Amino acid sequence: MFEALAIVGQTASGKSELAVKIAKILKEKGKDVEIISCDSRKVFKYFNIGTAKPTEFLNQFKWHFIDVVEPYQSFSAKRFEREGRRIIREIKSAGKIPIIVGGTWLYLRALEKGLEDEPEDENIRKELENILQREGKIGLWNLLKKIDPKSAERIHPADSYRVRRALEFKLKTGKSISEASFKDKFGQRFPVLKIAIFRNKSEILERIKARVLKQIQKGLIDETKMLYERFGNTTPLLKSIAYWEPYLYITGKISFEDMIELMIKRNFRYSKYQVKVFSREGTIWFSKEEELIRFAVDFCTGILQLQ
Repeated sequence: MFEALAIVGQTASGKSELAVKIAKILKEKGKDVEIISCDSRKVFKYFNIGTAKPTEFLNQFKWHFIDVVEPYQSFSAKRFEREGRRIIREIKSAGKIPIIVGGTWLYLRALEKGLEDEPEDENIRKELENILQREGKIGLWNLLKKIDPKSAERIHPADSYRVRRALEFKLKTGKSISEASFKDKFGQRFPVLKIAIFRNKSEILERIKARVLKQIQKGLIDETKMLYERFGNTTPLLKSIAYWEPYLYITGKISFEDMIELMIKRNFRYSKYQVKVFSREGTIWFSKEEELIRFAVDFCTGILQLQ
């Protein structure tokens, strides 16, 4: 039995657009749909352009997990698991269809397998922030490599947010977040059927380039300036893809051209990582959008509705 359908996969592959197309077809068939965003950055308010929030679609269907916390607050995979399961059950109890969409692998895996309670220790968090400020991202990653080499292998040194999460988990529990965090017990499973559209190297690269240029045209640099002035550079999101590069540019550390190139490079590297991790999780990949859409509609009106 599957609890929901999830459209996952590469960044800039068109996941939100596909979800809306599927939802529209289902609506024409008399089926109400609610969409659950599975994106660790879209949950934060004010971070709009850089996170590629589907603003043009938000008034067409009910969305969950978009703009739910302030930038200075935290949002964990455990919270996504707990609230996501509840929301999906409520959607189905109301006779509606839940569609998950997003590329945050950790959130989806937590939803499916159950995650141990994530430790929170303000002292550890502050010390890790101090290390980041003193030694930079590579210094923080080197610490992770020293105490949790398996997690360090999976997390890129530039991804300071995930590096800190892994360090905090290890320092608080003594366990590796890459091995010990998932319960994966039969009674706690929440199965989700995962599908994705596969874009080859040249296609995804062109889509990433187009998205980056569109983000710049829509005002990403001004958005980054506003967020920097309002929240400072300690907000983890300002160190993530699509914000860290503009931040480096507006603070005079790199040129405009280098900013564009770095955004494209980091997005492309992330897209390859997403193919790898979602493939490990049993995702069904499609090469054509129409085939994915037809499969999704059949699944939602057939198997999912019969359960």
